[in-house]
Amino acid sequence: MRPTRLFMSVAVAMLLLTCALALMPGDRSDLLRLLWAAVGIIALLDLAMSRSGKSVSAEVSVPSQIFVGTSGPLQVKLTSAAGPLPADLDVKFEMSEALRTSYFSFDTSGDVAEVSTPITCHKRGIWSFDRIWLRWTSRFGLFDIITRKPIDAEVRGIPNIQPVQSGQITTQVKAQLFGLKSTSARGEGSEFHQLRDFTTGMDPRLIDWKRSARHGDLVARETHVEQNHQIIMCVDNGYLMRSEIAGLPKIDCAINAALATTWAAGIGGDQVGFFSFDSRPRLYLPPTPGRTAFNRIRAEATELQYSSVESNHTLALAHLNGLLNRRSLIVVFSDFVDSITAELMVENLAVLNRHHLLIFVALRDPALDKLVHPDEPDLDTVATAVSAAQIHRERQLVLDQLRRMGVVCLDIDPNALTPELVSTYLDIKAREMI
Repeated sequence: MRPTRLFMSVAVAMLLLTCALALMPGDRSDLLRLLWAAVGIIALLDLAMSRSGKSVSAEVSVPSQIFVGTSGPLQVKLTSAAGPLPADLDVKFEMSEALRTSYFSFDTSGDVAEVSTPITCHKRGIWSFDRIWLRWTSRFGLFDIITRKPIDAEVRGIPNIQPVQSGQITTQVKAQLFGLKSTSARGEGSEFHQLRDFTTGMDPRLIDWKRSARHGDLVARETHVEQNHQIIMCVDNGYLMRSEIAGLPKIDCAINAALATTWAAGIGGDQVGFFSFDSRPRLYLPPTPGRTAFNRIRAEATELQYSSVESNHTLALAHLNGLLNRRSLIVVFSDFVDSITAELMVENLAVLNRHHLLIFVALRDPALDKLVHPDEPDLDTVATAVSAAQIHRERQLVLDQLRRMGVVCLDIDPNALTPELVSTYLDIKAREMI
């Protein structure tokens, strides 16, 4: 328990009265003893007439795992063993900072109260949910009765694979590769499928002249989209990727998009690998096909620790280049501050781009756009807008330089990253750019 403001105000008033009576002539010690005794008796009566912390029990149900950036149901049930619950009952949870929940209130008219509130996980990992604190005011309002109930639960934050579970990615990929769009493709990368009789309207470039001479009639080659490409998800795990956008670290946005693209590539018949780095290369999973790649990458990405060191693009990208023995599509999730700090990154991406096709993914912060275009311009906001515009220009300079080298660049809001990246992959696959 702890004294309330009312009790502290009474104590301060009594102290001032004691000082005033002590300065006045005459002996008033008996009166002071009587007044202080009265305050003490009232305080003791307040405690005696108020319910104890043991009179209210709590049951809390916490989800065992939550997708990062999403919410799960938190069930709370309070039961009173001594009549109705306190009218001013307040609840607070003691849990890890990665877990957050909104304020909620109970219907305390009865002796049982239940409520369900969302609990959000903002980081990957195993986070503790230790205890619940209950507080209510005593009968006369002189004390706050505080009690805690141990929970000792754990919540596991895992990468968000809701687009995969909902079938959204599967529908998008199958509609693109096997739906209304023709699955045959032309070009050096096309795989031979079969021979068929040449008919009017077919492309004459598809005629196989040697086999036509052998058969005595025109026959054409029929091809389909080449599969079994090699896709590498390259994730920068440096300290810049720990910064949050809309309450979610950039590294988690990158992992969520990488897993969705891995699932799409598995449906498309390609092999997917995973590579992570910070100050040095960390984890490399060789490309494997289908759901095997998805399950392996999901398990390893879940255990990927948040790093607080600066990324070394030179060492990491050179190491990755040495691991690959065939042309691959490399999706690089990274970040940079300005054009000066991005010089080494651009140079090493240029080396990697000579033998592979690159997609460079940078997450755009919506807060930066708001700073560039303030709602109510004044001296302070204009100065801030000028600085933010300079950052935006330098960012565009780096991305334009990468685009001139042939790198596919995505500078996009985190909420639109997953569908845009999957669409970019499907477009590259349909155009046989790998």
